[in-house]
Order: sequence, then structure tokens, then C-alpha cells
Amino acid sequence: MTYGEPPTFEPPPPYGALPYAGPSRRRDRILLAVSGFLVVVVVAGGLAAILWRDTKSRPPHPKEWDPRVLDIVKFDEQHRGLTFKEPVFVDFLDAKAYSERVRTEQSKLTDKEKQQLSAFQGELRALGLSNSTGDLGEALNKLVDVGTLAFYDPETQRVTIRGTEITVDLRVTLAHEFTHVLQDQYFGVGKGRTDKFTTSQEQTSFRALVEGDAVRIENEYIAALSARDKAEYDQTHQKAVDTATTGLADVPIALQALQAAPYLLGPPFVELLDADGKQAEVDQAFRKPPATDEQVMEAPAFLRHESALEVDEPALPDGVTKDNVIDSGDFGATSWLLVLAERIDPLVALRAVDGWGGDAYVAYEQNGTTCVRIAWQGDTDADHLAMQDALNQWVAAMPAGAASVTPQGAVLLMQACDPDAGVSITVNNRAIDVLQLPSARSQFMLEAVRQLSFTIDKAFAFGDCVVHSLSFDQFKAADRPAIQSAVVACRDKPS
Repeated sequence: MTYGEPPTFEPPPPYGALPYAGPSRRRDRILLAVSGFLVVVVVAGGLAAILWRDTKSRPPHPKEWDPRVLDIVKFDEQHRGLTFKEPVFVDFLDAKAYSERVRTEQSKLTDKEKQQLSAFQGELRALGLSNSTGDLGEALNKLVDVGTLAFYDPETQRVTIRGTEITVDLRVTLAHEFTHVLQDQYFGVGKGRTDKFTTSQEQTSFRALVEGDAVRIENEYIAALSARDKAEYDQTHQKAVDTATTGLADVPIALQALQAAPYLLGPPFVELLDADGKQAEVDQAFRKPPATDEQVMEAPAFLRHESALEVDEPALPDGVTKDNVIDSGDFGATSWLLVLAERIDPLVALRAVDGWGGDAYVAYEQNGTTCVRIAWQGDTDADHLAMQDALNQWVAAMPAGAASVTPQGAVLLMQACDPDAGVSITVNNRAIDVLQLPSARSQFMLEAVRQLSFTIDKAFAFGDCVVHSLSFDQFKAADRPAIQSAVVACRDKPS
């Protein structure tokens, strides 16, 4: 297990279109008519684990597409610019059968798997992202069941749908899932591709690319609906959102945010690539995908091929051995943003995270307590100081004695431990709202490229200026006068 990817057993569906369905469906011309701007809406995702495909044996395929989906197949081919190499099976399941397929029966978990669940829950608490001691396994099951509508499985090369009738909302879902089929047939999204990744950030940033591309085509399908179908879709979609919101009420917001990240950060990233170099640049990104979360959050870093700094894994404290280690790897900019912004001003957190250069972490058990150590290094001295200030604020906002930050040359070492059972952990539950900061920044950036013909670098500076000109409360409230003022000021700001 690596951080940002909850433990999964009998891996759940990897590529799913979800009830919370994507960034804002609107494509308001925010630079020219800011009054139409809406902050990106919430999305919850299926778990980030990848289902591996057996490359030695080939799954069966139908000779022809199900005739009920042929128009969607043609739509995806036209809008994605790729032709399906072969049809795939589409399994239409009722709610009960769908739940049985995606859920993991917890009674069958091994002791080691149960320990992994406990360890991950301890990490969430240690980092101040959750105050829950409830059934994490059931929470994960709800995410992949209540929180999803469909999935494409690269192992079986089949699409599974929750629903037995071809309704408008199901057709929208299929437009998303068939995009995953095209991605797999041309670029590979299963084990043959992903087992070559060496870091968890390569996994999560690739997933953002995959989901962002699918949401883009899904949005184009919605935009092409007739007025009658669009009204029906909006009504049905809202019911699905309400059902999912109720069903996920006891699932930690941080878990929902970790799964939402590809659906919030991926779409504007992919659309920026499309605006910059059309479909060819999106295809090239699949051949050579982003390697870090930073490259997804900041498109200029991807286009510059900005690589991560090599950071050594933190040393274990005295009395702790390798046998006590429960997790290790790279942490990533997205996880840093969620952790910091849960307790300090999210805009201060975003500024600090933008200076991310590289990191490494290790989680371990000491005297029955789960602890996490993370080594962070910034790109510049100024980045180092900005993160140190943010971490000092974060440590002060954590339960007394639960966390610390120590400068070690160019590296900052943060340590946090799960507080005692009697210690209350305050959770602001704003992780999903926080993810919308970099997502909205990319959306502003996209509109600057489209409408003002800004270069990618200039557009990023514009989007960053707009976001940081607002308070977090103004951002959450979509304060239109404040947004309009920020857009005008940042648009006219000298280069």
C-alpha cells in the first residue's frame, strides 16, 4: 500500500463513471462573463487500485457491439479520434448484482489484510485527516458500491453497469466507460502498462490522465444531448448525487477526496493539453504520461518535463526496526495539500505545496501507535521556507505532542503519530473543497488559453493569481463579485 491508495483486496473496479460525475458541466466563458462562473462541483471516485490483466491469455470479446450502444460507440470514436479495434461485452446488472460484484467480503480477509486496514486508518488519524475508529473496510466497500455507477475492467476487458435499462444517464455513463476501452486498446491501462511504474505518484497521475480524458468525452456527450434528454439527465443525475451523498455520509471525507482527485484534477489537465496541441498532445501524454501529482496540478511542470528530486526515505526512530514498518513510498503534492489544508488556510497550503520538489515517507508502529515520517524538499530556498512556515502552523493546529517538524539541511522532516484514544481529533471535513482549488486554477488557466490566447505559462500565472486573490470562503461560496474583480485584475496584470 502507498499513501493516497487505500488498501484493496479482491481489487475493486479501477475505472468508473460515478454519481458525482465530474467537474462542472458548464463551459462558461469566465473571462468574458464571470457572472456565469461556478466553482467545480464535487466528485467521488472508485478506488485507485488497478485491476491487472493476464497478458498471456486473452479475454473473450463479442463479434459485434450490443446494438443498443452503437450510437455511443460512434460518438466516442468521433470525439476521441480513435476507432475501436474490437467490441467489448457490456454487463447490465441490477443493483444487488452490481453490489455483489464490486464489494469485498470482509469475512474472507486475511489477518495481514486486516492489519493493513488498521494501519491505513491509523495513518489517516496520525495525519489529522480522520477522527474515525469505525469499520474502514465497510467504508471502502461503500465507496466502490454506493459511490460508483459503472466500471471498465482491464482484466476481463468488459464494462459493467449498474442498471438494466438504457436510460439517458446510463448512456452518459457508457460514453465515459467506452472511452476507457479506447484508452486500453490503444495505450494500455492494465498491468502491462502500470506495473512498469516505480512510484505511487506515477500511478495516481496516470489515473488522473485516464479519468480526465474520459470525463472530457462524457461532458461532450452531455453537451450534445437534446434539451429534453438534458433535462431528464439533470434530474436523474441529481437523484444519483443525493443517493450517493446519503450513502457515503459516514465515510471519512478524506477517503472520498483521495478517490475524487483524478476526477477533479484530471479533466482540466487533459483539456489544457487538448487546447494546447489538440488530440495529438493528449495521445502523446498517454504514451509519456505525467510522473508526479505536481505535473497534473501544474500543467507547465508537465510540459517542461520537470522531474521530482530524489529524497531519501526518513530514518526510523530509535527502538523501531524494519519489522515495524507498515508502509513507505512517495507522498506527493496532492496528499500534502489535503493534509495541510485540513488545518491551516488552504490557500497558504496551496502556496507551500506549489514549491514541492520531492519527498519520501515511512509509516511504522511503535508501542502500539501508528506514526508517519515524511521528508520533504522544495525546489528553492523560498519554497523551503514557505513549507516550513506552513508545517509549523499545521503542527500547532494538531493535538499537543502529536506532530513535529524538524529542518535537516535542505529537507524538512515531519513526524506525526496517531493520538491516544482519548484525544479528540478535530476534522474540518473540507478535503474535497480543497481539491477544487488547483482544479479551478487549471480551469481558469484553460479559459485564458482558449479565450485570450495566453501561453501555458502565462495562463498558469493568471489562474494562480485569480485563486490567490480570493479567500477560501469566497471561493467556496462562488462569490461572483469577488471572482469578477479577481479575473479583471489578474487579466490586466502586467506580465
